[in-house]
Amino acid sequence: GKAEKAFNTEGPAFLNILSPCPPGWGHNPSLTIEIAKTAVNTNFWPLYEVENGKYKISYANPSPLPIEEFLKSQSRFKHLFKPQNKYLLEKIQKQINEKWQDLQNRSKEM
Repeated sequence: GKAEKAFNTEGPAFLNILSPCPPGWGHNPSLTIEIAKTAVNTNFWPLYEVENGKYKISYANPSPLPIEEFLKSQSRFKHLFKPQNKYLLEKIQKQINEKWQDLQNRSKEM
C-alpha cells in the first residue's frame, strides 16, 4: 500500500497517519477503527497523496457524512453539542467542505 510505496521511494517520503487515542480522545477503545474510518468518511481526514507536486485523491466518499458523526463519539468534543455551540459545528463543517474542495481542485491540476 501507501507505506510500502513510501519505503521504496528513492529520497524522502512523508506519511501523515491518523491514530485515534482512546484515553486522550475520550472514546471506547472498541471504536478506534470505526472512528478512524468515520474521520475519512466525513472528509475530516481525507486520503490523498502528493507525488512530484501532483495531488491524487486516494478515496472519495460519494456521500460524505456530516462532521458530527466523527465528533459525537469523543468526549473531548462534547461541548460542541451544547445548543449554544451549534454555530461552531456549522463553522467546522464549512471549513472541512472548503478544504475538501481545495483538495479536489488541486487533484485536477495536472
